[in-house]
Amino acid sequence: CVAAVHLAPQLVVLVAGATLAGWRPDLVGVGALLVALLLVFLLALGAGLLLAALNVLFRDVENLVDLVLMVLVWASPVLYSWQRVRDLLGTDSWLLALYQANPLTVAVELMHRATWAGAPSADEQALPPGLWGSTSVALLVAVVLVIVGQWAFRTLSGRFAQEL
Repeated sequence: CVAAVHLAPQLVVLVAGATLAGWRPDLVGVGALLVALLLVFLLALGAGLLLAALNVLFRDVENLVDLVLMVLVWASPVLYSWQRVRDLLGTDSWLLALYQANPLTVAVELMHRATWAGAPSADEQALPPGLWGSTSVALLVAVVLVIVGQWAFRTLSGRFAQEL
């Protein structure tokens, strides 16, 4: 919820900047934006439930989460385009397929589709092939993560008082 409070003004700035760059919203882009936000929400909820429960039992989980978050930022096309990864790994590489299967990569690419498609500079920012199929798989992974996170939290919550 705290991240959502920070996200709202950031989206306003992003939309304003994209509009100034020549972007015009379209129905598919709005859908991509909503799906990206839903995907990130589900991933955060599932991971949050799971890791919160584990953090009560294992105090070092907090340090591991910080490390994993840093790696996830660099393992998703937030600071670079996915084409750079394709050029580095090759188009037929299993590593490229693994990279594109990352649900956060899918969410970032959906956000790119939502905010940059149609802008004059978007021609060199083509979407990865199979993005919509990857979106379905990423949403399924996110829902499974929520189910596993909820199960772990409910199962371990009986021990929280004695562990704390």
